[in-house]
Amino acid sequence: MPTRCRSYLLAASLVLTSAGPVAADGEAKEPVFAVRTAAGTTLEGTWRELKRDWSVRVGEGEGTPVSGNNVLAVRRKDAPLPPLPVYDHLLLANGDRLPFKGLRLVGEKFQFRHPSLEAGKAASVPLAAVSVLWLIAPDKTLDAEKLRRRLAADTRDRDTLCLRNGDVLAGVLTGLDENNVEMEVEKKQVKAPIGQVAYIAFNTELADALRPKGVYARLVMTEGQRDGGGRLSLTSASCSDGETLTGTTVFGARVRVPLREVAALDLYQGQAVHLSDLKPAKYDYRPFLDATWPYALNANVAGHDLRLGGSTYDKGVSLHSHSRLSYRAGGAYRRFEALVGLDERDGREGSVRVRVLADGEALVDRELTRRDGAVPIAVKIEGVRELTLEVDFGAGADVQDVVNWVDARLIRR
Repeated sequence: MPTRCRSYLLAASLVLTSAGPVAADGEAKEPVFAVRTAAGTTLEGTWRELKRDWSVRVGEGEGTPVSGNNVLAVRRKDAPLPPLPVYDHLLLANGDRLPFKGLRLVGEKFQFRHPSLEAGKAASVPLAAVSVLWLIAPDKTLDAEKLRRRLAADTRDRDTLCLRNGDVLAGVLTGLDENNVEMEVEKKQVKAPIGQVAYIAFNTELADALRPKGVYARLVMTEGQRDGGGRLSLTSASCSDGETLTGTTVFGARVRVPLREVAALDLYQGQAVHLSDLKPAKYDYRPFLDATWPYALNANVAGHDLRLGGSTYDKGVSLHSHSRLSYRAGGAYRRFEALVGLDERDGREGSVRVRVLADGEALVDRELTRRDGAVPIAVKIEGVRELTLEVDFGAGADVQDVVNWVDARLIRR
Protein backbone atom coordinates (compact mmCIF):
# COMPACT_ATOMS: atom_id res chain seq x y z
CA MET A 1 0.00 0.00 0.00
CA PRO A 2 1.43 3.46 -0.90
CA THR A 3 3.17 5.35 1.88
CA ARG A 4 0.72 8.22 1.63
CA CYS A 5 -1.96 5.86 2.95
CA ARG A 6 -2.28 5.71 6.69
CA SER A 7 -5.12 3.79 8.28
CA TYR A 8 -6.63 4.49 11.66
CA LEU A 9 -8.95 2.28 13.66
CA LEU A 10 -12.32 4.01 13.69
CA ALA A 11 -14.61 3.99 16.69
CA ALA A 12 -16.52 0.74 16.95
CA SER A 13 -20.15 0.83 15.92
CA LEU A 14 -22.60 1.46 18.70
CA VAL A 15 -24.37 -1.26 20.41
CA LEU A 16 -27.58 -0.77 22.12
CA THR A 17 -30.10 -2.61 24.11
CA SER A 18 -32.91 -1.00 26.01
CA ALA A 19 -31.61 -2.31 29.32
CA GLY A 20 -27.92 -1.66 28.73
CA PRO A 21 -24.94 -3.82 29.80
CA VAL A 22 -25.17 -5.73 33.07
CA ALA A 23 -22.31 -6.50 35.47
CA ALA A 24 -21.64 -9.97 36.93
CA ASP A 25 -23.44 -9.00 40.15
CA GLY A 26 -26.60 -8.13 38.19
CA GLU A 27 -26.18 -4.35 38.55
CA ALA A 28 -26.47 -2.26 35.38
CA LYS A 29 -23.09 -0.95 34.27
CA GLU A 30 -22.50 2.56 33.02
CA PRO A 31 -22.56 2.52 29.21
CA VAL A 32 -19.26 3.07 27.44
CA PHE A 33 -19.13 5.66 24.66
CA ALA A 34 -16.56 6.35 21.95
CA VAL A 35 -15.93 9.90 20.74
CA ARG A 36 -14.59 10.15 17.19
CA THR A 37 -12.71 13.41 16.62
CA ALA A 38 -11.88 15.49 13.56
CA ALA A 39 -8.22 15.06 14.51
CA GLY A 40 -8.53 11.35 13.77
CA THR A 41 -8.44 10.07 17.35
CA THR A 42 -11.00 8.10 19.35
CA LEU A 43 -11.60 8.55 23.09
CA GLU A 44 -13.53 5.94 25.05
CA GLY A 45 -15.14 5.84 28.46
CA THR A 46 -18.08 7.07 30.48
CA TRP A 47 -19.82 10.11 29.01
CA ARG A 48 -19.49 12.80 31.68
CA GLU A 49 -20.73 16.00 30.04
CA LEU A 50 -22.16 17.55 26.88
CA LYS A 51 -22.22 21.32 26.50
CA ARG A 52 -24.37 23.44 24.22
CA ASP A 53 -21.37 24.13 21.95
CA TRP A 54 -21.25 20.31 21.37
CA SER A 55 -18.07 19.90 23.43
CA VAL A 56 -17.92 16.73 25.54
CA ARG A 57 -16.03 15.15 28.42
CA VAL A 58 -15.55 11.41 28.40
CA GLY A 59 -13.49 8.96 30.46
CA GLU A 60 -12.78 8.10 34.07
CA GLY A 61 -12.78 10.62 36.90
CA GLU A 62 -13.40 14.10 35.56
CA GLY A 63 -12.98 12.79 32.02
CA THR A 64 -11.08 14.21 29.04
CA PRO A 65 -12.56 17.32 27.37
CA VAL A 66 -13.04 17.46 23.60
CA SER A 67 -13.94 20.80 22.01
CA GLY A 68 -17.15 20.97 20.02
CA ASN A 69 -15.42 21.79 16.73
CA ASN A 70 -13.38 18.59 17.12
CA VAL A 71 -16.30 16.22 17.76
CA LEU A 72 -17.63 14.15 14.84
CA ALA A 73 -19.74 11.60 16.72
CA VAL A 74 -20.38 10.14 20.16
CA ARG A 75 -21.44 6.50 20.03
CA ARG A 76 -22.17 3.62 22.32
CA LYS A 77 -19.26 1.22 22.12
CA ASP A 78 -20.82 -1.76 23.88
CA ALA A 79 -23.68 -2.55 21.46
CA PRO A 80 -24.61 -2.12 17.73
CA LEU A 81 -26.64 0.71 16.20
CA PRO A 82 -30.31 -0.32 16.35
CA PRO A 83 -32.52 -1.09 13.35
CA LEU A 84 -34.79 1.66 12.07
CA PRO A 85 -38.36 1.60 13.46
CA VAL A 86 -40.79 -0.81 11.79
CA TYR A 87 -43.94 -0.14 13.84
CA ASP A 88 -46.08 3.02 13.88
CA HIS A 89 -43.78 5.93 13.07
CA LEU A 90 -43.33 9.12 11.08
CA LEU A 91 -40.65 9.40 8.41
CA LEU A 92 -39.65 13.05 8.29
CA ALA A 93 -38.43 14.83 5.17
CA ASN A 94 -34.99 15.28 6.77
CA GLY A 95 -34.56 11.51 7.30
CA ASP A 96 -35.60 11.38 10.97
CA ARG A 97 -37.67 8.39 12.14
CA LEU A 98 -40.14 9.15 14.92
CA PRO A 99 -42.18 6.41 16.66
CA PHE A 100 -45.48 7.70 18.03
CA LYS A 101 -48.56 6.94 20.08
CA GLY A 102 -51.91 8.72 20.03
CA LEU A 103 -51.38 10.47 16.69
CA ARG A 104 -53.93 13.01 15.51
CA LEU A 105 -54.05 15.95 13.12
CA VAL A 106 -54.57 19.37 14.74
CA GLY A 107 -54.65 22.16 12.17
CA GLU A 108 -51.42 21.92 10.18
CA LYS A 109 -49.59 19.82 12.78
CA PHE A 110 -49.50 16.23 13.92
CA GLN A 111 -49.89 15.85 17.66
CA PHE A 112 -48.55 12.69 19.30
CA ARG A 113 -46.83 11.21 22.34
CA HIS A 114 -43.33 9.81 22.71
CA PRO A 115 -41.77 8.92 26.10
CA SER A 116 -38.64 11.03 25.45
CA LEU A 117 -40.44 14.15 24.17
CA GLU A 118 -42.23 16.76 26.29
CA ALA A 119 -42.02 14.48 29.35
CA GLY A 120 -44.30 11.97 27.63
CA LYS A 121 -47.06 14.54 27.12
CA ALA A 122 -48.35 15.83 23.79
CA ALA A 123 -45.70 16.93 21.29
CA SER A 124 -46.30 18.23 17.77
CA VAL A 125 -44.55 18.30 14.40
CA PRO A 126 -45.56 20.32 11.32
CA LEU A 127 -47.45 18.33 8.71
CA ALA A 128 -45.09 19.71 6.04
CA ALA A 129 -42.11 18.12 7.82
CA VAL A 130 -43.55 14.60 7.44
CA SER A 131 -42.83 12.52 4.36
CA VAL A 132 -44.62 9.29 5.30
CA LEU A 133 -46.95 8.19 8.10
CA TRP A 134 -46.34 4.47 8.43
CA LEU A 135 -48.67 2.12 10.28
CA ILE A 136 -48.34 -1.30 8.61
CA ALA A 137 -47.46 -2.80 5.26
CA PRO A 138 -50.38 -3.37 2.88
CA ASP A 139 -51.56 -6.96 2.59
CA LYS A 140 -49.41 -9.17 0.36
CA THR A 141 -46.46 -6.74 0.54
CA LEU A 142 -43.31 -8.81 0.03
CA ASP A 143 -40.78 -6.24 1.28
CA ALA A 144 -42.04 -3.60 3.72
CA GLU A 145 -38.57 -2.11 4.28
CA LYS A 146 -38.05 -1.51 0.58
CA LEU A 147 -41.52 0.00 0.28
CA ARG A 148 -40.85 2.47 3.11
CA ARG A 149 -37.62 3.58 1.48
CA ARG A 150 -39.27 3.99 -1.91
CA LEU A 151 -42.08 6.07 -0.43
CA ALA A 152 -39.58 8.32 1.34
CA ALA A 153 -37.61 8.85 -1.90
CA ASP A 154 -40.51 9.34 -4.34
CA THR A 155 -42.01 12.69 -5.32
CA ARG A 156 -45.78 13.34 -5.18
CA ASP A 157 -48.08 16.27 -5.94
CA ARG A 158 -50.87 14.99 -3.67
CA ASP A 159 -51.25 13.12 -0.40
CA THR A 160 -51.60 9.39 -1.05
CA LEU A 161 -53.44 7.11 1.36
CA CYS A 162 -52.98 3.36 0.97
CA LEU A 163 -55.38 0.97 2.68
CA ARG A 164 -54.32 -2.41 4.01
CA ASN A 165 -56.10 -4.12 1.12
CA GLY A 166 -53.97 -2.15 -1.34
CA ASP A 167 -56.59 0.38 -2.46
CA VAL A 168 -55.19 3.90 -2.93
CA LEU A 169 -56.77 7.34 -2.51
CA ALA A 170 -55.04 10.53 -3.70
CA GLY A 171 -56.04 13.99 -2.49
CA VAL A 172 -55.51 16.13 0.61
CA LEU A 173 -55.43 14.88 4.20
CA THR A 174 -58.03 16.85 6.19
CA GLY A 175 -58.40 14.90 9.42
CA LEU A 176 -56.88 12.09 11.50
CA ASP A 177 -57.53 10.76 14.99
CA GLU A 178 -57.50 7.43 16.83
CA ASN A 179 -60.61 6.32 14.93
CA ASN A 180 -60.59 7.69 11.37
CA VAL A 181 -58.65 9.30 8.57
CA GLU A 182 -60.35 11.90 6.37
CA MET A 183 -59.26 12.87 2.86
CA GLU A 184 -60.58 15.33 0.34
CA VAL A 185 -60.61 13.42 -2.95
CA GLU A 186 -61.82 15.27 -6.05
CA LYS A 187 -63.69 17.81 -3.86
CA LYS A 188 -65.42 15.05 -1.89
CA GLN A 189 -64.75 14.09 1.73
CA VAL A 190 -63.79 10.44 2.15
CA LYS A 191 -63.45 8.77 5.57
CA ALA A 192 -61.55 5.55 6.31
CA PRO A 193 -61.30 3.70 9.65
CA ILE A 194 -57.76 3.95 11.02
CA GLY A 195 -57.60 0.16 11.33
CA GLN A 196 -57.89 -0.14 7.56
CA VAL A 197 -55.03 2.28 6.80
CA ALA A 198 -51.54 1.04 5.93
CA TYR A 199 -49.72 4.32 5.29
CA ILE A 200 -50.07 7.90 4.07
CA ALA A 201 -47.37 9.36 1.79
CA PHE A 202 -47.53 13.15 1.69
CA ASN A 203 -47.26 15.76 -1.04
CA THR A 204 -43.54 16.37 -1.51
CA GLU A 205 -44.05 19.74 -3.19
CA LEU A 206 -44.98 21.14 0.24
CA ALA A 207 -42.18 19.39 2.15
CA ASP A 208 -40.05 21.22 4.73
CA ALA A 209 -36.84 19.44 5.75
CA LEU A 210 -36.41 21.69 8.84
CA ARG A 211 -32.67 21.85 8.23
CA PRO A 212 -30.79 24.16 10.65
CA LYS A 213 -28.22 26.59 9.27
CA GLY A 214 -25.42 25.70 11.68
CA VAL A 215 -24.12 22.57 13.36
CA TYR A 216 -26.80 20.18 14.56
CA ALA A 217 -26.91 16.60 15.79
CA ARG A 218 -28.87 13.45 15.09
CA LEU A 219 -29.81 11.51 18.18
CA VAL A 220 -30.18 7.74 17.76
CA MET A 221 -32.14 6.08 20.55
CA THR A 222 -31.66 2.51 21.68
CA GLU A 223 -33.89 -0.32 20.62
CA GLY A 224 -37.00 -0.70 22.75
CA GLN A 225 -40.30 -2.53 22.51
CA ARG A 226 -42.27 -0.44 20.00
CA ASP A 227 -40.73 3.03 20.29
CA GLY A 228 -37.00 2.28 19.98
CA GLY A 229 -34.52 2.90 17.20
CA GLY A 230 -35.85 6.40 16.59
CA ARG A 231 -33.74 9.10 14.96
CA LEU A 232 -34.21 12.75 15.96
CA SER A 233 -32.35 15.82 14.72
CA LEU A 234 -31.51 18.27 17.51
CA THR A 235 -30.71 21.97 17.24
CA SER A 236 -29.25 21.94 20.76
CA ALA A 237 -28.43 19.46 23.50
CA SER A 238 -26.63 19.25 26.82
CA CYS A 239 -25.83 16.91 29.69
CA SER A 240 -24.45 18.24 32.96
CA ASP A 241 -24.99 15.31 35.31
CA GLY A 242 -23.50 12.45 33.30
CA GLU A 243 -26.88 10.73 33.33
CA THR A 244 -29.46 12.54 31.20
CA LEU A 245 -29.32 14.24 27.80
CA THR A 246 -31.70 17.14 27.26
CA GLY A 247 -32.24 19.19 24.15
CA THR A 248 -34.57 20.55 21.49
CA THR A 249 -35.61 18.90 18.23
CA VAL A 250 -35.65 20.72 14.89
CA PHE A 251 -39.45 20.88 15.23
CA GLY A 252 -39.25 22.49 18.66
CA ALA A 253 -40.06 19.59 21.00
CA ARG A 254 -38.11 19.23 24.25
CA VAL A 255 -36.07 16.03 24.58
CA ARG A 256 -35.11 14.30 27.79
CA VAL A 257 -33.51 10.87 27.57
CA PRO A 258 -31.19 8.91 29.90
CA LEU A 259 -27.71 8.40 28.45
CA ARG A 260 -28.34 4.68 28.89
CA GLU A 261 -30.96 4.99 26.15
CA VAL A 262 -28.69 6.95 23.79
CA ALA A 263 -27.10 4.94 21.00
CA ALA A 264 -25.41 7.79 19.17
CA LEU A 265 -25.13 11.53 18.75
CA ASP A 266 -23.71 12.36 15.31
CA LEU A 267 -22.85 15.96 14.39
CA TYR A 268 -23.76 17.33 10.96
CA GLN A 269 -22.67 20.47 9.10
CA GLY A 270 -19.52 20.73 11.19
CA GLN A 271 -16.01 19.46 10.44
CA ALA A 272 -17.30 16.40 8.60
CA VAL A 273 -18.95 16.39 5.17
CA HIS A 274 -20.76 13.13 4.37
CA LEU A 275 -20.39 11.85 0.83
CA SER A 276 -24.12 11.15 0.72
CA ASP A 277 -24.73 14.91 1.11
CA LEU A 278 -22.58 15.75 -1.93
CA LYS A 279 -23.32 15.49 -5.63
CA PRO A 280 -20.91 13.00 -7.25
CA ALA A 281 -18.74 14.29 -10.07
CA LYS A 282 -18.93 11.05 -12.03
CA TYR A 283 -20.35 7.53 -11.86
CA ASP A 284 -19.02 4.71 -14.03
CA TYR A 285 -20.68 1.29 -14.09
CA ARG A 286 -19.54 -1.78 -16.03
CA PRO A 287 -21.98 -4.73 -15.81
CA PHE A 288 -20.84 -8.33 -15.58
CA LEU A 289 -23.69 -9.39 -17.87
CA ASP A 290 -26.78 -7.26 -18.47
CA ALA A 291 -27.72 -6.08 -14.99
CA THR A 292 -27.79 -2.37 -14.17
CA TRP A 293 -26.98 -1.08 -10.68
CA PRO A 294 -27.13 2.65 -9.89
CA TYR A 295 -25.34 3.86 -6.76
CA ALA A 296 -27.46 4.51 -3.65
CA LEU A 297 -27.27 7.19 -0.96
CA ASN A 298 -28.22 6.45 2.66
CA ALA A 299 -29.57 3.05 1.56
CA ASN A 300 -28.04 -0.02 -0.04
CA VAL A 301 -28.22 -0.56 -3.79
CA ALA A 302 -30.95 -3.20 -3.33
CA GLY A 303 -33.23 -0.58 -1.75
CA HIS A 304 -32.83 -1.69 1.87
CA ASP A 305 -31.35 -0.11 5.00
CA LEU A 306 -27.58 0.14 5.38
CA ARG A 307 -26.52 -2.88 7.46
CA LEU A 308 -22.91 -3.52 8.36
CA GLY A 309 -21.10 -5.06 11.32
CA GLY A 310 -24.32 -5.73 13.21
CA SER A 311 -25.45 -2.09 13.01
CA THR A 312 -27.95 -0.16 10.91
CA TYR A 313 -26.53 3.14 9.68
CA ASP A 314 -28.25 6.37 8.64
CA LYS A 315 -25.53 7.79 6.38
CA GLY A 316 -23.49 6.16 3.67
CA VAL A 317 -22.98 5.25 0.02
CA SER A 318 -23.67 1.84 -1.52
CA LEU A 319 -22.16 0.44 -4.72
CA HIS A 320 -22.32 -2.79 -6.73
CA SER A 321 -19.54 -4.35 -8.74
CA HIS A 322 -18.13 -3.08 -11.02
CA SER A 323 -18.57 0.62 -10.32
CA ARG A 324 -16.60 3.77 -9.61
CA LEU A 325 -18.05 6.81 -7.86
CA SER A 326 -16.00 10.03 -7.91
CA TYR A 327 -16.26 13.25 -5.92
CA ARG A 328 -14.54 16.59 -6.33
CA ALA A 329 -12.43 17.21 -3.24
CA GLY A 330 -10.76 20.37 -4.52
CA GLY A 331 -7.90 20.08 -2.03
CA ALA A 332 -10.25 21.25 0.73
CA TYR A 333 -10.08 18.16 2.96
CA ARG A 334 -7.45 16.48 5.09
CA ARG A 335 -8.87 12.97 5.51
CA PHE A 336 -11.43 10.52 4.19
CA GLU A 337 -12.83 7.90 6.52
CA ALA A 338 -15.50 5.21 6.41
CA LEU A 339 -16.41 1.68 7.35
CA VAL A 340 -16.70 -0.56 4.29
CA GLY A 341 -18.06 -4.06 3.88
CA LEU A 342 -20.60 -6.32 2.19
CA ASP A 343 -24.18 -5.66 3.24
CA GLU A 344 -25.33 -8.14 5.88
CA ARG A 345 -28.65 -8.80 4.16
CA ASP A 346 -27.99 -8.44 0.43
CA GLY A 347 -24.25 -9.09 0.25
CA ARG A 348 -23.85 -12.33 2.21
CA GLU A 349 -22.46 -14.31 -0.74
CA GLY A 350 -20.50 -11.46 -2.29
CA SER A 351 -16.79 -11.27 -3.02
CA VAL A 352 -15.25 -7.99 -4.18
CA ARG A 353 -12.13 -5.87 -4.39
CA VAL A 354 -12.55 -2.33 -3.07
CA ARG A 355 -10.32 0.63 -3.78
CA VAL A 356 -10.04 4.23 -2.64
CA LEU A 357 -8.27 6.38 -5.22
CA ALA A 358 -6.96 9.92 -4.85
CA ASP A 359 -6.38 11.62 -8.20
CA GLY A 360 -6.14 8.14 -9.71
CA GLU A 361 -3.65 6.74 -7.17
CA ALA A 362 -4.82 3.80 -5.06
CA LEU A 363 -4.66 4.55 -1.33
CA VAL A 364 -6.63 1.42 -0.40
CA ASP A 365 -6.78 -1.77 -2.45
CA ARG A 366 -8.08 -4.96 -0.82
CA GLU A 367 -10.40 -7.91 -1.25
CA LEU A 368 -13.55 -8.26 0.86
CA THR A 369 -15.91 -11.09 1.70
CA ARG A 370 -18.65 -11.41 4.31
CA ARG A 371 -16.11 -12.72 6.82
CA ASP A 372 -14.29 -9.36 6.85
CA GLY A 373 -17.27 -7.57 8.41
CA ALA A 374 -16.92 -3.80 8.70
CA VAL A 375 -13.42 -2.68 7.67
CA PRO A 376 -12.28 0.75 8.95
CA ILE A 377 -10.64 3.10 6.44
CA ALA A 378 -9.00 6.45 7.14
CA VAL A 379 -6.64 8.00 4.59
CA LYS A 380 -4.99 11.38 4.25
CA ILE A 381 -6.19 13.33 1.21
CA GLU A 382 -4.60 16.75 1.70
CA GLY A 383 -4.24 18.43 -1.69
CA VAL A 384 -6.31 15.75 -3.46
CA ARG A 385 -8.56 17.08 -6.23
CA GLU A 386 -10.71 13.99 -6.86
CA LEU A 387 -11.63 11.09 -4.59
CA THR A 388 -12.96 7.84 -6.09
CA LEU A 389 -14.58 4.81 -4.48
CA GLU A 390 -14.35 1.64 -6.56
CA VAL A 391 -15.95 -1.79 -6.19
CA ASP A 392 -14.48 -4.39 -8.56
CA PHE A 393 -15.51 -7.99 -9.26
CA GLY A 394 -14.22 -10.68 -6.94
CA ALA A 395 -14.14 -14.46 -7.08
CA GLY A 396 -17.90 -14.83 -7.46
CA ALA A 397 -18.41 -12.61 -10.50
CA ASP A 398 -21.11 -10.07 -9.49
CA VAL A 399 -23.24 -12.30 -7.23
CA GLN A 400 -24.50 -10.29 -4.21
CA ASP A 401 -21.70 -7.74 -4.56
CA VAL A 402 -23.59 -5.15 -2.48
CA VAL A 403 -20.97 -2.99 -0.77
CA ASN A 404 -21.77 -0.34 1.84
CA TRP A 405 -19.46 2.57 2.65
CA VAL A 406 -21.08 3.75 5.91
CA ASP A 407 -20.13 6.91 7.80
CA ALA A 408 -18.29 7.87 4.60
CA ARG A 409 -17.12 11.40 5.30
CA LEU A 410 -14.55 14.01 4.32
CA ILE A 411 -12.88 15.92 7.14
CA ARG A 412 -12.32 19.59 6.48
CA ARG A 413 -8.84 21.09 6.66
